[in-house]
Amino acid sequence: MKLTKSQIKYLYTFTQKHYVDWYDVQTELVDHLANGIEAQWEENSDLSFNEALDVEFKKFGIMGFGDVIEEKTKALNKRYRKLVWKYFLDYFKLPKIMFTLFLVYIYYLSLKTIENTLIVVVPICLVFLVVPIWFMIQKQKQIKKLKRETGKKWLFDNIGMQLGGLIHFFNIGIYASVIFDLDRTLPNLILFFISAFLVLFGLTLYISIFIVSPKLRMTMAKQHPEYKLA
Repeated sequence: MKLTKSQIKYLYTFTQKHYVDWYDVQTELVDHLANGIEAQWEENSDLSFNEALDVEFKKFGIMGFGDVIEEKTKALNKRYRKLVWKYFLDYFKLPKIMFTLFLVYIYYLSLKTIENTLIVVVPICLVFLVVPIWFMIQKQKQIKKLKRETGKKWLFDNIGMQLGGLIHFFNIGIYASVIFDLDRTLPNLILFFISAFLVLFGLTLYISIFIVSPKLRMTMAKQHPEYKLA
């Protein structure tokens, strides 16, 4: 026996009633529940739909679908960070590595030649603060637009807005300026490491927002016809 369209629709309602608001997670759960119910019917065709559903739901334990949401969140976060790392490493191959080293050298010269290092550091730290905030605002607008057009919420978008958890890492950028003292001269080696850190930090931010995020959204749109690129 196969589930009818009305039964599939009920499974979506069932998952939502059990605190699963994300449509991409609902879809996975509905597929899992449907397969489980159909497997039960192969063994016992006398079972009703509701009886078979009750058996399948109990398999998720006392936490219900909570563990599934947690595992899905961890998996999506891990996937996002893995892709960021992949594209980050690409910048250590020719010709991108030459451009990266050039930026480090230019920033190092700026720190070395400008007496007040805060003039060099504070602006870039402000950029590191403003860009993630701008991204989150734009992402929130996309999420609201998609919700209006499809009536669905996606865990994928929530993970994307958090940059796979990296958004918390990028928050430290604004604090980088506190390591500087107006009356203190730092050794050249320290200035070089600071330059490298800030450039690589900015590179990671750029990759996360402008490379990984769009690529994952395109992949999501291909996997889920219901998902539209806002």
